[in-house]
Amino acid sequence: MIEVVETTVADDQAWADYVAGQPDARLFHERRWGAVIDEAYGHKTLHLAAKRAGRIVGVLPLTDVRSVLFGRSLISGAFAVAGGALADDDEALEALLARALDLGRARNVQYVELRGGRAPATPPWVQKTGVHAAFQKELPASEDALLPSLPKNRRAQIKKATRLISQLGAQLRLDGTARDFQPLYARSLRNLGTPVPPLALFRAIMDRFRDCAEISLIEREGSPIAGLLTFWRGGVVSPYYIGGTSEARALFAYDLLYFDLMRRAIARGVRTFDFGRSKIGSTHFDTKTYWGFEPAPVVYHVAMIRAKELPNLSGANPKFALVSEAWKKLPQPVADLAGPMLARHLA
Repeated sequence: MIEVVETTVADDQAWADYVAGQPDARLFHERRWGAVIDEAYGHKTLHLAAKRAGRIVGVLPLTDVRSVLFGRSLISGAFAVAGGALADDDEALEALLARALDLGRARNVQYVELRGGRAPATPPWVQKTGVHAAFQKELPASEDALLPSLPKNRRAQIKKATRLISQLGAQLRLDGTARDFQPLYARSLRNLGTPVPPLALFRAIMDRFRDCAEISLIEREGSPIAGLLTFWRGGVVSPYYIGGTSEARALFAYDLLYFDLMRRAIARGVRTFDFGRSKIGSTHFDTKTYWGFEPAPVVYHVAMIRAKELPNLSGANPKFALVSEAWKKLPQPVADLAGPMLARHLA
């Protein structure tokens, strides 16, 4: 018999042990990701566990997101590229999904969304596809083989970046802080029409994930011009957030940050480079293909409770597109001030 319970901090170790043993688990299944989101955005993450004879046989993190733009929803995982249920068998999976639907109805949400995990096999779950693509590939076995393995145009950009940054006396550091990084990310997101997350998000990440998160920076004359926040988890390295100034783009600093990360991953014996997801047709999508990564379809599953159509935060959604275009025109100080207040509604 399966019992689904809402776990507490007392279950931290049992939850961590279960997630660590699941081959499909992502860092967003860890309880600390939910803690990061709750601290930074003020949402509430529920950590549901399916138990059989007192032993965890499935988990499902669900964040209760209240958005002034898109209504209330339950999302696994919120503000993340992946999530969903992990389960030993169909019985555990069905029990977790049934509980998620019950919670969604009780809270009168628009929808419940699962961003990965074991796929539901029965209604009311429907697939959400064609919005994002994922990018992942294996790195070469040696650093010497890395540069030749990249597309010709990318090799040229890396060589150009190395030369320009050396000529200007810029330096690469691996000890960046949340305060170093957030202003860089804010500039990039404003230009893309997206509100920047609060500084509290990056502080919480660097605190909660201090064992596996790093911020690499390129500095010129003591000031950061580009930064990359990366997660290391097992045999996978995941560059997750990147940002920089207009000078960084002119110097191809992003290329150098990514190339340096690949090089260091190989040196550490980490072979899988997870480039994350990107909206199809976006600048980030194009960038990843330029690096020689092949897009793979991303399939999420949604159960609509009150909603009449699938959630859509892409540029194809007129409501989101209007906000995005207006955001690009904001002065940077205004975007910096208003961004964190709006970002919490874009899970």
